[in-house]
This record gives sequence, structure tokens and C-alpha cells, in this order.
Amino acid sequence: MISADLRALWPALCDVVGFAGIPLFVIADQGRGFERWYTNEPAASLLGYALEEILEVPPIDTIWQSDRALLTQLSTQFRGGQPIPPTLEFSCIHKDGHQIRCDVSISGVKLTGGVAYVMTLRDVDAQASSQLMQLSMLESDRIGLVGALAAGFAHEINNPLTYVLLNLRSLRKQLVSQLPEAAQALALRCHDDITTGTERIASTVRAFQSLAARGESQQVDLAALVSSSLRLAGPSLGPRANVIRQIFPVPAVYGEEARLGQAVLAMFLFSSSGFDPEPPRGSSNRIVVEVAERSGDVVVEVTDNGSELSAEEARRAFDPFFRSKARGAGVGVGLGVARAVAATHGGEVSLAPRPGGGAIITMRLPVPSGT
Repeated sequence: MISADLRALWPALCDVVGFAGIPLFVIADQGRGFERWYTNEPAASLLGYALEEILEVPPIDTIWQSDRALLTQLSTQFRGGQPIPPTLEFSCIHKDGHQIRCDVSISGVKLTGGVAYVMTLRDVDAQASSQLMQLSMLESDRIGLVGALAAGFAHEINNPLTYVLLNLRSLRKQLVSQLPEAAQALALRCHDDITTGTERIASTVRAFQSLAARGESQQVDLAALVSSSLRLAGPSLGPRANVIRQIFPVPAVYGEEARLGQAVLAMFLFSSSGFDPEPPRGSSNRIVVEVAERSGDVVVEVTDNGSELSAEEARRAFDPFFRSKARGAGVGVGLGVARAVAATHGGEVSLAPRPGGGAIITMRLPVPSGT
């Protein structure tokens, strides 16, 4: 355990190491609220302050109001021994009052009775036009997820969707007005089959757009979200294993739907990577997807009977872009994005070996009070 006397050493230590213009904060929590131990000039500038100004501002006052309670709760859990994720997402307040959405790389130093957080910040909006190699881990993982899924369901889009949608309505009118009544029944039945297929394509595209786009925090139905994610991941999961759904109605959670969808998809892809891409006909491969309420939390659990989870895989599965000879092979998508997203929403993700072979991935998210 490192003494809180370390506080006096941070300025000299950070100045010696140097961070090449990266916004850096050191914030401590020893049960008395957040204390500012160190802030460099790029960090002060990011929030619109001169360095001497921000040193007078309590850390909690620089956090966007809707994120304060969650970050305080998370810090209490970290002080109690829960693992600190390598990244978090939350919003800060600029000196002029506008919101700054930040990706935060974070590490913790244990103190007597608390934790000191060493954090580097990236302005998400300011990075929107930067090169791919400059993107944060969460943004890069999102692109990796989208790319991994695109190949899986590309065959579902067989014809230009716009052309079909524009012509179906006109076609139905012509069938009714031009065909003899005796021939209309068969023609309209064919038309309705085409319409059903088109609606399926449209639903897939909407789900894809929801995954790729960021949005505001809102009430999210995880049961519906998991069902939608399974539709997206189906072409990737189906050839490898039989997917068994155990999805029950659950209370809504509060969060960003796109981010939660990315976390769920990362769980699916990691689970499916435990199987051969082309298993023998009649194999007993299975992936069980469960959504349920347990002990006041909403739980998404993905269990597979694939390759045995090695100690190294269990240890490194939360590293960005993890892959091994089995888990993550050919995909390069680990569970780091799932853990970071869950932590940002006040929850957690765990990974454990399944007795008899395979893996169990569990995401727990708290139900908002008053729900």
C-alpha cells in the first residue's frame, strides 16, 4: 500500500516522465470525495482553463452533472477492490459550460484507504476527423466489430434496398388495376413475399446503423437489444453453433444503446470464436444466450461449449484486439470493449471457464433506482 504522501511527488514525477502534450489528471479518492493531485497544462486547456485557474476548481465540478453520481459510485466500487477498467467514457464541463465527451485511459494506484487515478483524456468530438490510427481504443474496437460483422450478413442484401422499396408500392397498384381478378391472388401473394423479405432487409440495415452510430443516453430494453444483436450476428454465429435463446423481459437500464450493442456483439463474437468456422455436419456446438434479472441487476450471459478456455486466454481476453490460436482467431476482437462499456454504465463483465469445456461471459448492469 502506497502512502498518501505520494501526492507531493506527483508534479515532479509527471514532469520528469513527460506526456508529449497529452491531457493528464491525477485524481485521488480516499473516501472524502475527489481530490486533485495533479493537472498539466494540456488538461487545463482542454477544459478551457489556465493552469492556475483549474487548480482552484474541485474535480467534481469539472464533470458533466449527469455523470457525477455514476462516477462517484464507480469510485466507491474501485476503492472496495473491484478492478479498474483500462478505459472509461464520460463527459466533462468546459469553462464556458459546454459538454466535452471524453475517452479516458485510466490506471489506479492503491493508497491507504483509497485510490489515486492517473487519467489521460481524449476529446471524442475533436477526434472525429482524425486518422484511424489516432482513434481511441473504444472507437477502434467499434470499427473492428463493424468490419467483422459486415462480411457475415452482406449476403442478406441481395438487391439495392432503395430500388425495391420505391417500386413495391407502385407494383401493387398495377397488379390490382391491370391483372384479371382470377390472376390477382397469386400475383399479390408473390408481392407480399417480396415485401416480407424487403422488411427483413430494412430491419437488418436499421440494426446495423444503430450499431455504428453514437447517440444520447436513454432507457434501453436489453432483451430487445440482445434480440436485435443476435439478428445482426446470426450469419456469423449460425454456421459455427446452434444458438439457444433464453431471453426474458427485464427492467430497462439507462445508457447509450449503440455502445451497449457493441458490448453484446463483442461477447457473441468472442464466444463463437471458440468453434471451428466449418464444424462437421450434426455437431453439438451450441451458444446459449440468456437475458434475465438477477439480484437487482440485468444480466446478459453468453455460454458456449467450444474450445477449453486456457489460463492465458482468460487473463488476456480483456486486452484490446485480443486473439489467440482459438479464442478471437481471425477476428481480433477481445472483451475489452465489453468491459469498458459495462463499467461506463456502472456494471461489469466477467469471463469464466465452463465446466466440461467452453466459456461463460457475463455482463451485469444495474437497474436504475426507482425502476
